[in-house]
Amino acid sequence: MNFWTTAFILLHVIVNVTAFYFLLKEGSKPYRIWAWMMTILAIPAVGGILFFIFGLNRKKNKLFNRKSVIDEQQIASFLKEYTTEIQPFKISDTQIEERYGKLVNYLTNANKIPVAYKNKVALLYDGKATFNAIFEACKKAEQSIFIQYYIFENGMLADDFMELFTAKRKQGVTIKFIYDGLGSWSLTSSYLKKLKKIDVDVACFLPVRLAALAKTNYRNHRKIVVVDGKIGFTGGINVADKYITGDDNLGPWADIQVQVEGMAVNFLKFIFYNDWYFLSGENLFDENALKRLPIAGNTPVQFVSSGPDSNHATILNEYLYLINNARKYLYIANPYLVPPQALLEALKSSAMSGVDVRIVVPKKSDSMMVKWVVQSHFETLLASGVKIYRYEPGFLHSKIILSDDLVCSVGTANLDIRSFEQNFEVNALIYDAEVTLELKKKFLQYQNNSSQVKLISFSKRSKITRMKENLARLLSPLT
Repeated sequence: MNFWTTAFILLHVIVNVTAFYFLLKEGSKPYRIWAWMMTILAIPAVGGILFFIFGLNRKKNKLFNRKSVIDEQQIASFLKEYTTEIQPFKISDTQIEERYGKLVNYLTNANKIPVAYKNKVALLYDGKATFNAIFEACKKAEQSIFIQYYIFENGMLADDFMELFTAKRKQGVTIKFIYDGLGSWSLTSSYLKKLKKIDVDVACFLPVRLAALAKTNYRNHRKIVVVDGKIGFTGGINVADKYITGDDNLGPWADIQVQVEGMAVNFLKFIFYNDWYFLSGENLFDENALKRLPIAGNTPVQFVSSGPDSNHATILNEYLYLINNARKYLYIANPYLVPPQALLEALKSSAMSGVDVRIVVPKKSDSMMVKWVVQSHFETLLASGVKIYRYEPGFLHSKIILSDDLVCSVGTANLDIRSFEQNFEVNALIYDAEVTLELKKKFLQYQNNSSQVKLISFSKRSKITRMKENLARLLSPLT
């Protein structure tokens, strides 16, 4: 055995032991530990490098310490003011209070974001409607525009935003812009220079750098626009022309955004404030941060945020509560159905108890691995009575869940571990029958434009297809 062979074996052993140490230290789930150890053992040296880039969980490391501290301190102080001076902490609808009161309390305690009442909510069903509404609101801005996107791509939409920003800066409107370093990878430096030239405040969430590749595993997947602290937008729609014109391979992009006016906008703004502080060090909280906004409607809204800086899996628990408390129906549309075991069991149990559980996923996928891993869950869900539909006209990117004509959620979070543990996400949880019924109509449109997956025919798929599914599922815990 020569020197280089001995050195390679020694390096392999050191990497294995070190990786195993970090996996145990962070308290990973057993399936994740074994998935990574199999990868490290199967691909000597390279597997270890992959772990330290993509698998090392810095959730409790120093990366987000400053962010979590400011989140806790600032939101807690405003929560106290909000609940004692502005609105009584109680849902007016008795049926919703009885069914979802505990969820409201949990999310308030875990997120420090309470439910806000008397809001006006508008559901925006595609990119054209969404950006028409956003530009209309922004053109009327008098004080500030806060904008945050996972994907912000060069193109017609980006050019329209540049024109808008230029005009509003001339009027003295403050503009703060956050983009994700990985999701907006293609955003050109020339565009960013133009933004800075017109005095738009710009912050990049964890820029992708060779020296910090491990940080690329944590992304800011939120899409937030807040205008003058009075109108807020969130949902699944990014700034990319495909949301307007469609994609050459996937077809039209089906997605949903929500527009909110009223007291709830304060808390969407606070989520942006926290992210801005983490990135820039500038604290936007002051004595005027909590605005006493006029009554805009009758809809209670509670924003739900989550991320690797949080000690609580708030969005996962939001979904679990909605699933476990459904009595008549539970409808879900989501492009990435890769549920952790607890969520998978909840869906199966709900269907087996007699709840009408329906899930719409896209027939076409923007990732072959995602396609196979999503499909790997079909058989067990179908066997439990869950109805699954594949959306055909284009790519379904909506992230919605609704139940019993009482409550619905519209946001950025997918049904996968990445959204529950590694990404910064935000959902709008809407406790309102009228809005839920409207969203139900859209869900049924999705369903009517889908092909239903039948257990008998699906179970006859080829062995090669099953192998692809199993391989994709085996690799999914690594992400």
